[in-house]
Amino acid sequence: MKRILSLVFVLVSVFCYADSVQQGCVKTRGRMINGKHVPGEGLPGSIVSIKDRTAIGVKNNNGTFSFPVTDNQFRVDSVKKKDYVLLDADVASKTYTHTADTLFFVMETPEQLWEDRYSAERRFRDELSIKLKAREREVDSLLKINKISQEEYRQSIQKIHDEYDSNDKLVRDMAERYSKLDYDQMDEFYRQVSYCIEKCEFIKADSLLKTRGNLQAQIESALQTGQLIDQKKAELSKAESVHQHDIDELAKRCYSYFENFKMQYQNDSAAYYLEQRVKLDTTNAQWLDEYADFLQEYLAQYDKALEYYQQSLAIRKQVFGESHPDVAHSYNNIGGVSYAEGDYARALEYCQKSLEIDKRIFGEVHPNVATSYNNVGGIYEAQGEYVRALEHHQQSLAIRKQVFGESHPDVAHSYNNIGSVYHVQGDYAHALVYYQQSLAIWKQVYGDFHPDVALSFSNIGNIYYAQGEYVRALEYHQQSLAIRKQIFGESHPSVANSYNNIGYVYDAQGDYARALEYYQQSLVIRKQVYGESHPGVATSYNNIGSVYHVQGDYAHALEYYKQSFAIWKQVYGEYHPNIATSYGNIGVLYNAQGDYTRALEYHQQSLVIRKQLFGESHPDVALSYNNIGSVYDVQGNYTCALEYYQQALTILKQVYGEYHPYVATSYNNIGGIYDAQGDYTRALYYYQQSLDIRMQVLGSEHPKTKNIQKKIETIMQKLNEEK
Repeated sequence: MKRILSLVFVLVSVFCYADSVQQGCVKTRGRMINGKHVPGEGLPGSIVSIKDRTAIGVKNNNGTFSFPVTDNQFRVDSVKKKDYVLLDADVASKTYTHTADTLFFVMETPEQLWEDRYSAERRFRDELSIKLKAREREVDSLLKINKISQEEYRQSIQKIHDEYDSNDKLVRDMAERYSKLDYDQMDEFYRQVSYCIEKCEFIKADSLLKTRGNLQAQIESALQTGQLIDQKKAELSKAESVHQHDIDELAKRCYSYFENFKMQYQNDSAAYYLEQRVKLDTTNAQWLDEYADFLQEYLAQYDKALEYYQQSLAIRKQVFGESHPDVAHSYNNIGGVSYAEGDYARALEYCQKSLEIDKRIFGEVHPNVATSYNNVGGIYEAQGEYVRALEHHQQSLAIRKQVFGESHPDVAHSYNNIGSVYHVQGDYAHALVYYQQSLAIWKQVYGDFHPDVALSFSNIGNIYYAQGEYVRALEYHQQSLAIRKQIFGESHPSVANSYNNIGYVYDAQGDYARALEYYQQSLVIRKQVYGESHPGVATSYNNIGSVYHVQGDYAHALEYYKQSFAIWKQVYGEYHPNIATSYGNIGVLYNAQGDYTRALEYHQQSLVIRKQLFGESHPDVALSYNNIGSVYDVQGNYTCALEYYQQALTILKQVYGEYHPYVATSYNNIGGIYDAQGDYTRALYYYQQSLDIRMQVLGSEHPKTKNIQKKIETIMQKLNEEK
């Protein structure tokens, strides 16, 4: 329902300083119009605040200003102008080293910024849709004239969608970059290259880049030059200067190649050029981060991403020391990839370090601090520490409302995250209130058709699903699906998520044919987008397995469960929550088949992982206790079954409190043991406890509520017969 947010910090590398006066300029961004460079305009009337100095009023019409620098470093606290915002907020809250170059602060009105971002995003989506359809027509024509077989046709269509798999984050990242790109600070060659990419003229961009020669050969040459530098100490100063120029030039071209392939959704090629850029300068923390970001977000290569994030952290600590925003950024990145891997202890450790540094530098009320609180809250939620999670999300919300006001997307994200905590606690009423607050803001800011609006519909649908209101749940999930298909097209991960959610609803209704249909649609998209070995693909395999499971088709269920397990193990290793889930599902399957020895073995493996990851008091640990109790239950070993059911109940009450559906299930299970033993008085007590909770949380019409009512009626008859 949410994700850890990654802060973006811009590293400004400064190599020289000529005198004690720093030049600056506040301006709008330079643009390219019809292939021609149109410089930005100066913004007189701006106020630049420098720490320990009076604020500087920009008076020149061209937006230039200057101020004395006494100790070679200075900190910019803020840059402001009425009705304008900075395109990169981070440049106005950091420490700089004096340079002879002009320090630029680029601003635009919020309206212009939104228009530029919207236009860029629409252009990218339209161009990619045209290219995709053109390539599909080419393959269709080959099939019609029997140039290719049906299998080759299927493979070709698969390949096309793999290459052009729409990825919302990618498009939005590129739209964000090009809506803020200042063409004034580029030479003419890279203006033209960037302009071509912005206009989706990728072939022209490639041709321009190739006019500078063979990139790979020049990279190798640059690397050889680097080796020669070590051998020729006498020529070190001159060689280093030449080498750095080559590195900068080649790095720019690597990044342009990266963007060109990224916009065509050729992720392997895009990653290759980021890796080549890293090879050019292994001490550039920003390049390391950007490569690691791509590995994590698009290729799911978490271990490799972690390696590069750790290299970046080591460099930043060496350069800046411990207390610096860029060091906090590295801690946050390591926390984020650890969260993705399911290593919540390490994720919490690093995100808390990031929070401490952000608070020390920025104070309590700052967007970075709010994001750090949000990240820590997300980890606590994953660990089942819902009180702490709620506390951190509420701190994040308070800061965001103070900084941004009530109607801001970040405020909506906080409402959404608070709703998520209430959701997993079974407090559906509060969860629904917060999800609806989030939805109201997103609709106010973005209108009806936006990914975040679709997310809210999905989350509200999940609430109704949990409450057993399947008709309403289906309505909201279908609204979410309609928006996502309109924005992203058919083959997108968010669309796959909606198909998956609709599958859940049909699954719960017992409409297994439809559930299977939607799960399989989700699987097809995820395989197109991610390839075979991705956690999302594993989730689809797992869900398909669950349908076969409840239908009694244990052979197919086991096949899909094992496919899911193999992928998760390949991606995450042995100790991860999803691995524990796989062990649990397979254990439940063996239990249903009457293979109690294997069932117990798999549930115990699941329990070991969950206890190692989460400790003793976590809902997933309770689930394993419950599953083990279930095996003993069907074997007639009521003493052991009762022991494990009671351990599960203790944890669930500790985590969720008394009124939660899972607590009701535990009461029901314990009541079933006493019922089987003929202890009808105790059975009635536990059944009644279960009924009270379900009536309050789920309502009287929920199938589980009606089921427990029937059990109580049966027990009452037995007690009357005894009398």
